[in-house]
Amino acid sequence: MFNFKFLFTALAFISIMVLAKGNPLNDNDLREEKEKIVKGKSEPCVGCPRQLEGEDLRVAENTLQKSLAKLAAGDGPVYQLVKMNSATSQVVSGVLYKMKVVLGDGVNAIKECDIEIWSQPWLINNAVQVTFKCPGEEPVIKRHDA
Repeated sequence: MFNFKFLFTALAFISIMVLAKGNPLNDNDLREEKEKIVKGKSEPCVGCPRQLEGEDLRVAENTLQKSLAKLAAGDGPVYQLVKMNSATSQVVSGVLYKMKVVLGDGVNAIKECDIEIWSQPWLINNAVQVTFKCPGEEPVIKRHDA
């Protein structure tokens, strides 16, 4: 009679030994993937923030300019964009721009701020939320239509 218990135990032992030693093919694949990530050659991550450059950066700057104009025409705050230092965009429930900018307030005061613009076009009036985070000040959160 064939001993299935022995066969099962032997197969389990062999499987454990293979796993414990590691699979050289998988180790090489992981090593190559780590090198790609370190060298910045990994595939883009869906839903992850992405650094904006070129035309994408100009679109983000235009989005900020429109938001600043709408807020200035309403209940403020009133700022002018002096310089866009950097920006990222991220697809969340809508599009979230995060920007590092230099703003002027019209009274010769210039400050570096972090701004988040969260656009959700399916909401009533294409709701846009703008958050200003400037050093030494409380965050300011305002909403406007698109």
